[in-house]
Amino acid sequence: MMGRPRTQKKRDYVGVLSSVFAIIIGLLVGFVILLLSNPSQAVPGFITILTGALTHGLKGVGQVFYYATPIILTGLSVGFAFKTGLFNIGTPGQFIVGAFAAVYVGIMWKGPVHWAAALLAAVLGGALWGMVPGLLKAYFNVNEVIASIMMNYIGMYMVNWIVKSYKPLFNNLRNESRNVASTAQIPKMGMARLFPESSVNGGILIAIATVILIWVILNKTTFGYELKAVGFNRDASKYAGINEKKSIIMSMVIAGAIAGMA
Repeated sequence: MMGRPRTQKKRDYVGVLSSVFAIIIGLLVGFVILLLSNPSQAVPGFITILTGALTHGLKGVGQVFYYATPIILTGLSVGFAFKTGLFNIGTPGQFIVGAFAAVYVGIMWKGPVHWAAALLAAVLGGALWGMVPGLLKAYFNVNEVIASIMMNYIGMYMVNWIVKSYKPLFNNLRNESRNVASTAQIPKMGMARLFPESSVNGGILIAIATVILIWVILNKTTFGYELKAVGFNRDASKYAGINEKKSIIMSMVIAGAIAGMA
């Protein structure tokens, strides 16, 4: 009975150490590239990489959180699918479709909790775009890598065409989509006091909450166990009574929803 907890703890330590080791290796490789490209500025440049966020005080840290928010969520999207045995390389397409849905609601709609409606629209847009490769994988055994790559290009060109064709969304003078209403922007949620003068808002808190929620789903729920079981062995899961098609589709839907949220 004691063997399993110790084994699990060992795996957790290995996972943490692997992440730290990967970061260190990445920094070392970057330093080598700096040395090869500009030896005289390699050391100052490397120090800037390590301390860049701190040079502007709390404002710099806030900017790091601001730009890290979509990266956290898109990374979580890929990681979630990977945990369930799928490779969601369609994150860019789901991100773009989610962004379009958020911009549409942010420009065309009005009302209370406008930002929450825009965020929900982004989640639904990403989920819808992730569902298509999931359906193809579940019912026709189409490789999700190929299907999701194709969906990336379809999403990108489709969104560009819609934005340019639908005049209320497009600013002809600047050749870009119009700005969303101020009410559609995620509120600061107290982050402005912690990181004054920075762009960070409540998005980083939403991202952290999403990470925790996904961890709970995967590790503390029957639903998460079924998703992971199908990823390990689809045939064995079906034999055990798990609806493997539903699990595959739901994995891609959730992964797409997270990417859309980004």
